[in-house]
Amino acid sequence: MSDAPPRRIGLPWYNREDYPRIRAMMTDQHNLAPTYEAWLASAENNESVGQQAGLRIERILIEPDAFATWCEEKGLEPDGKARTTYAAEMSARISV
Repeated sequence: MSDAPPRRIGLPWYNREDYPRIRAMMTDQHNLAPTYEAWLASAENNESVGQQAGLRIERILIEPDAFATWCEEKGLEPDGKARTTYAAEMSARISV
């Protein structure tokens, strides 16, 4: 058995009040649930599945202005790939 720490995964997370704005700014908004409640149920399920698989899940809050700036600086469209990359980058910054 390995003594390696569990693999850490950054999970994009949204505040209820930011969700409509986040969804509207995404080029793939069709891939996001139409309501915060539907998104939250799915996100909590994904989090639980990841934890059951032995992953260390880090909720990475995506704030609209900070994410838009980050996308612009990286030359990325605000979409699922950018959300995943952002969450991974921010998760890596969290101290162990």
